[in-house]
Amino acid sequence: MSHEKYRETLPASWFYDPLQFRRELKAIWGRAWLCIGREEDWPAAGDFHRLPIGAEQIIVTRSEDDVLHAFHNTCRHRGSILCEADSGTFANRRIVCPYHAWSYSLSGELKQAPRATESDGIRLEDFPLYRVALETWRGFVFINLDPEPAISLDQTLEPEAGYVARWPLEQLRSVRRESHRLRCNWKIFWENYLECYHCPGVHPDLCRLVPVYRTGYMDYQDAGLEQDPQRPHAMLRPGAVTWSQDGFTDLPWFKGLGEKELEAGMTFATFRPTMFLVAHVDYVRTVRVMAVGPEETELTVDWYLHRDTGPLPAAEIDRLAAFAGQVVSEDAHACELNQQGIRCSRHEQGVLLEPEDCVFEFEQWVRERLGE
Repeated sequence: MSHEKYRETLPASWFYDPLQFRRELKAIWGRAWLCIGREEDWPAAGDFHRLPIGAEQIIVTRSEDDVLHAFHNTCRHRGSILCEADSGTFANRRIVCPYHAWSYSLSGELKQAPRATESDGIRLEDFPLYRVALETWRGFVFINLDPEPAISLDQTLEPEAGYVARWPLEQLRSVRRESHRLRCNWKIFWENYLECYHCPGVHPDLCRLVPVYRTGYMDYQDAGLEQDPQRPHAMLRPGAVTWSQDGFTDLPWFKGLGEKELEAGMTFATFRPTMFLVAHVDYVRTVRVMAVGPEETELTVDWYLHRDTGPLPAAEIDRLAAFAGQVVSEDAHACELNQQGIRCSRHEQGVLLEPEDCVFEFEQWVRERLGE
């Protein structure tokens, strides 16, 4: 690909300026479908999780009829926080405001406003909790803060969802969950994910497992190389079958995978700004991304096995998570270095090379959503 002029990045200030961060919270995070976990994270009626999204707080709970609901964590009376804990179970299956004891059902209806009288003109049915759109996809739970989402969840997920259609995602169970608080802007993390220009220097072990990454490109076509005609879909080094320290696994393989999925050894599905999923022959991993502040991003990493897989010893789970965990740690360090350096008073904008085409496309995606 040739360019008449080098391509510039987003302005450096967009990666740390609080006003810019608020713009992005409203225009991007406030309108996108955001993955918040798996259905099994709310196993019983009354179970809840409190989720911070920028300046917002959301409560997600399961009602008596086994339906998941999401609400803003705000009482309809005078705006108090309803839920103070990060997770738990609502006593007596009621959401009760700690300030004036207004009481709501698990599905959000106002059930009691103590000492309200007819003369107050308060009708209970007029004051349900502020509902947040919630939908599920193959066991994953998504919410959208837009009162009237402009795009459906299905539209958001395609075509990426098709890449992992053969994996039994509905039948997974998490065997390891890790949370990482990165000292970097959310866009810096995504831009790191979207290029492999950094891979030779930052991920030497990953480059040994995925040889094309040594070129700084993510696939053979972009690198201008021909793949082995005997292994036209292979991404891992010969003999390796999955992401692990040695490329091998003792875990059972997922049934129903096609030749392409088996040969590749790794299949990615990317749902920005909220999550990417990596599927292997023996396990699936997701990385959920949440913008916390202008220079702070939270990652939630889950490792999943088929739910019929028996209990694993702790050492085996450690082994399962070790390699991808190492890659996440290496990326985290690189992203935090990027965040520190980008604050230089003389650095107003960076430049992008050909291996960073996906970064350029991502930055155009950001601009479009901001109306730039």
